[in-house]
Amino acid sequence: MLINKGVCMTLFTNGYVILQVPEGFEAINAKEKFVELSLVNTSIPMTVKFSITPTISGLPDIKNSIEESIRNNQNIELNNSDFLVINDDIYYMIITSIKTKESQIRRNELLFVKDNNLYSFEFVYPYADAELDDFYLNIIRSLKIENAKYSIVDGGYIVNEN
Repeated sequence: MLINKGVCMTLFTNGYVILQVPEGFEAINAKEKFVELSLVNTSIPMTVKFSITPTISGLPDIKNSIEESIRNNQNIELNNSDFLVINDDIYYMIITSIKTKESQIRRNELLFVKDNNLYSFEFVYPYADAELDDFYLNIIRSLKIENAKYSIVDGGYIVNEN
């Protein structure tokens, strides 16, 4: 649910998290499981996805799994992979380039695990631009976790009641 809070700030909430939506972005229907918010800005052009997934893995295991998957895909180039601190929390950041016949697409992903929930931010755009670092960080810093959306139970997961 998007909530308009003034001229330049819109907030997203699903009852579990609150997240600031950047100006100029529109919400689109997400067709992927676990995607909570999918945004597009056609003038940049850029897409932003925010997901919450149940997990029993920690960031080191997630990092190893993602990097192994990239090594097995010739169309994806690993540009950067590291852990970093945002708002006193440890995130895993991975920056990749995806090559197609028509273009090269840049994808920045930042992942954070808390209470068996993986919070994932994905930023996709057709060029590399280090000046966008503050843009990503401002969105991520705006994340407020109200409750864990998922609980791990008997080898599966359940959605927690709000």
